[in-house]
Amino acid sequence: MRPVLFHAAVAVALTASASAVRAESVSKTVPFEVDRWYELKVEEGPVTLHRIRIASKEGLVSKSKIFRPGNSEYLETVQIQIEYSNTASKDWKAELKIHWLDEQDRIIDGYNGSEDLGDDEKFQHAHVSLSTLKYGLDRAKKLRIRIDAVP
Repeated sequence: MRPVLFHAAVAVALTASASAVRAESVSKTVPFEVDRWYELKVEEGPVTLHRIRIASKEGLVSKSKIFRPGNSEYLETVQIQIEYSNTASKDWKAELKIHWLDEQDRIIDGYNGSEDLGDDEKFQHAHVSLSTLKYGLDRAKKLRIRIDAVP
């Protein structure tokens, strides 16, 4: 086999094997409401994403509150909570793009990053805490959710 064809065949095989173990992603936009659970119901592969919410968290210390102590009256700590199950023998990752939007669908705030989904877990919570402006939470009308579960 010629080197160019061999490398192309390897690339195609790697791409096919990576997509075969990838769980289905979830992408949806829902009305924004703090402390409300939203059903995800993604059940392909060993990871099931059950539901998600933006929870208000009183008393949590965050970087923003530490580094901007004079402005803490304008901040609220929230936690992105994802309920999941993972029947695999290895941790998976949830690649997250979670944003709250105003009435014109402009992003107010949110989170882009990843969280570990522990192996052999049932109905566990992965969570990310962050500080955001209270004003932005009051203006938010929609929650845009994009989660990809990857090995």
